Amino acid sequence: MVSQEGPGKFRFGIVENDADFREEVLRRLELLPVTRSVRGWPSAEQFLRDPGHEEVDILLLDIMLSGVSGVDLVRTISEKHPEMRVAMLTNMNSDAMIFDSIRNGAIGYILKSELGNLEEVVNVLASGGATITPTIALRVFSNFRRVAGPGPNLTERERQVLGLMVKGKSIHAVATFLGLSDHTVHGYVKTIYKKLNVHNRVELVTRARQLALE
Repeated sequence: MVSQEGPGKFRFGIVENDADFREEVLRRLELLPVTRSVRGWPSAEQFLRDPGHEEVDILLLDIMLSGVSGVDLVRTISEKHPEMRVAMLTNMNSDAMIFDSIRNGAIGYILKSELGNLEEVVNVLASGGATITPTIALRVFSNFRRVAGPGPNLTERERQVLGLMVKGKSIHAVATFLGLSDHTVHGYVKTIYKKLNVHNRVELVTRARQLALE
């Protein structure tokens, strides 16, 4: 999908529900020598409804959108327009969102607070490379170091609870299935969260899959 009009010229887009931030990024993109055109959309739905979205070479995409999320949108783009280069541009830095974005096709993950030199970011993407900002790079490398090390020392009961949680069972459903009280299962869940170093169910599921504990 790379633009054929002039050498090194690209069509940029951004999906961002913060109008002021969106306009600021569009303004900065317009000033870059590699820019052919720029487009902006406030939501994934409006992006997909606009036939012009297919003309985008490089897309900057927020995660926390109203309606369809950025992670869901990057998955759709990867399936329908695999040649489009998508980088997440967001304030969200949880492990689950980082890895879900990358797994679903993003080739960049940039924190808005660390956007810095936009031209440098764009040049990396335009040349076919991938980019992540320093804070995200640290989280990614830390995650791989944890995965490469010994697995968490879960008891058999903790593994049973974890397996049911990963399948989407509620605390009460887990308790009923295992013949335990809700209070006892809460205690197991708290211990599992601590051992896996996660803070919510999304991170729990992601971590369990990374460690093949599901």
